[in-house]
Amino acid sequence: MRSSQTACDKPPHRPRGTGDDPFSLENLPKDDKEDKAHRLEGIHPNKFNGDRSQTTRFLATFNRFMLMNYRANITKDPIMHSIYFLSLLEGPKCKGWVDAADRWLCHVVEDPSMIPHRSNAWLKLKKHFKEAFSDYAKQERAQDELKKLKMKNNNLDKYLAAFKTQALRADIDMNDHMNLRTFALGLPRSLADACIKMENPETYEQWRATVQCQQKIYLKTKSLHSEYGTFNNRTQGQGQRQTSGWVWHRPGGNNPGSNNQNWRG
Repeated sequence: MRSSQTACDKPPHRPRGTGDDPFSLENLPKDDKEDKAHRLEGIHPNKFNGDRSQTTRFLATFNRFMLMNYRANITKDPIMHSIYFLSLLEGPKCKGWVDAADRWLCHVVEDPSMIPHRSNAWLKLKKHFKEAFSDYAKQERAQDELKKLKMKNNNLDKYLAAFKTQALRADIDMNDHMNLRTFALGLPRSLADACIKMENPETYEQWRATVQCQQKIYLKTKSLHSEYGTFNNRTQGQGQRQTSGWVWHRPGGNNPGSNNQNWRG
């Protein structure tokens, strides 16, 4: 009877919050709080069907979703995290890889020492997924783009930047023989020939340095020629010898009677 009176005399619990719902998470029963930690909230990522062009987007969407639920138990547990990830992979392109991943996870549960120090099952699974569904597709597309690259409008800097970007995406050794050949084929033929004749480069850095040097020489020569004029090949009357060379034009025109104003090579 005394204990009953004590319970009755206890002041009622004060509602928290405002508006239509005066209760907060602290007002929920303990079981509801625990259930909150087990649930994943928000819009779940779409299923991945093995389309490698969508691999990067799928991984980014999944990572954002799990980050939003970083307090959930499933996010904190690497095994549960991995199993949920695998549940989002479907279709014939994924089936074989998912089956192998399931077996691997079972072995990890039985023998956690399979995972290296400072790593976990989810990190290893994500790495294997990226290797299986990202790298090859990215390399193939980047290699195709490399073969299409051409130096245009004498813009060497743009060509060098684009070539290196695509080569890195393709994960290609810059000094690979085929890569160097592709690089040379993207240059104007006369420029590539000049590089080979002058330096015969054997590495990417040698090619890059040589082609930059040859391009500077070409642009300097072109600028100089524009000052000298045009290359003349003409016959000066019947019985006279042919004279050819770069002709220097002085401002206001050349004086035919003045030899010191008209240089011929």
